[in-house]
Amino acid sequence: MSQFIPVYGTIHSITPMTNADQTVSCNLMFTVSTSSMGTVNFMVTPNTYVKDQKTFRPGDSIVAFYDSQAPVPLIYPPQYEALLMAEHVPGQSAAFDFFDESYLSYDGTLRLNLSAFPRQNSHLSNGQYYMGFLGNKYLLVIYGASTRSIPAVTSPEEIIVFCTEEQTSSDENTAVPLS
Repeated sequence: MSQFIPVYGTIHSITPMTNADQTVSCNLMFTVSTSSMGTVNFMVTPNTYVKDQKTFRPGDSIVAFYDSQAPVPLIYPPQYEALLMAEHVPGQSAAFDFFDESYLSYDGTLRLNLSAFPRQNSHLSNGQYYMGFLGNKYLLVIYGASTRSIPAVTSPEEIIVFCTEEQTSSDENTAVPLS
């Protein structure tokens, strides 16, 4: 299973990428300054999930996630394909991982406490409310404080649910009114 690595930083520049025939492609290169990794380049494609469809500009503080098992060129600065991007708000953290039925992340570092979580703060990646079970799904979790235990425990502020193909094409789908 893939491990998704967050990189927090500030956008230094955004450059359109070109195709082999020198026409501008639909991909952008974000050059990001980080405190832990120095300069990092992120290729942002039309498939990159951007939370709240935010239009980023140089100077914006972001968190970007990449797949640690995806192939990358051995160049400096490192270059990754951004899978997810979000604005980084001071005092908030973000995690993207598969969370099991007990709300423990796949990497075992974060457990979600959903006892006081307002259900209207969980959405599908397309922005619609998600009313189902949050376990056994890939989740983008936005949270503030967490315990210093292993795993850390947090009460999320917002959850974005990413359903897999198997979860969205089930023959057992039935409509449930939201009243």
